[in-house]
Amino acid sequence: MELEELSMTIHFDGQEYYDDRLFVLELAQVTTRSLTRSEAPRNRWAVITRRNIPGYSPFRSDDFGTREEAIQFLHQIAPTTPRISLGGKSPTPEPTLPEYRAWLLSSGLEALPE
Repeated sequence: MELEELSMTIHFDGQEYYDDRLFVLELAQVTTRSLTRSEAPRNRWAVITRRNIPGYSPFRSDDFGTREEAIQFLHQIAPTTPRISLGGKSPTPEPTLPEYRAWLLSSGLEALPE
């Protein structure tokens, strides 16, 4: 995901959002460190959920041992992303991954990583 600001925003619940999604997902390679144990830093893959607002503030992060595990998780949760057009709720019924990919494409949004 590129974190570039868009010129048009959607006002919802007191915030300006970049598109219909309340959250965007980022796949990233990260290094984890323990503040309380003397473990060596570990390289991991993460799916970072960010609020789809100026600054893209992080909402949560889930880390995985492999890129494939992270992508599998991302593909599982991305279709459930709450949307402004749905009153801030997730789509019901939940779209399949191909349906969600088609929605991204038709909305002019960036495709999910493979």
